Amino acid sequence: MVTEHKELRIDADIILRPIALQHVKEVYTSFDANIIQFLPLEEPPKNIEETIAFIKSSMEQHKKGTDLVWVILHQDELAGCCGIHSIHTKQPHFGLWVKAEKQGMGIGKKIVHYMPPWGVEHLAIDFIKYPVDQRNKRSIQLIDDLNLSIHCHYEMGNQKKLQIDEYRYYKSSDG
Repeated sequence: MVTEHKELRIDADIILRPIALQHVKEVYTSFDANIIQFLPLEEPPKNIEETIAFIKSSMEQHKKGTDLVWVILHQDELAGCCGIHSIHTKQPHFGLWVKAEKQGMGIGKKIVHYMPPWGVEHLAIDFIKYPVDQRNKRSIQLIDDLNLSIHCHYEMGNQKKLQIDEYRYYKSSDG
């Protein structure tokens, strides 16, 4: 089981680095209403202090052994964030967001193809859930060739309702 949260190199251009306060300004300015459209958040951070709180919380959750959160760096520039959450359970979930100007470059697909296999190999888990809103065609396209099937469907959110299809990645990757 992973106890050390370290940098992961996806390829020559993409690095995942454990989230840290040094990225607060870039995360804050990238995390807007368009990015959260399909995330279980009602609104983007109102001020940089809310982003600081998110980053500090992510770092604390790592110390507690519940979550692993990385910033995505593409050619040394912030491209987004990703994480595996609830790693203390046997069924954690994976999520990511890629900032608008980095979308359509294949970054999200590379992350989605790397992280679930990495997670089932390095964490003491049964599978990784990948919850995707049915309307989020881009996220669905990211996993098309992983041959994952929908395990269940549910609604998520309070004011903003997401219609979630939950995909699962198993060690055998046969969904």
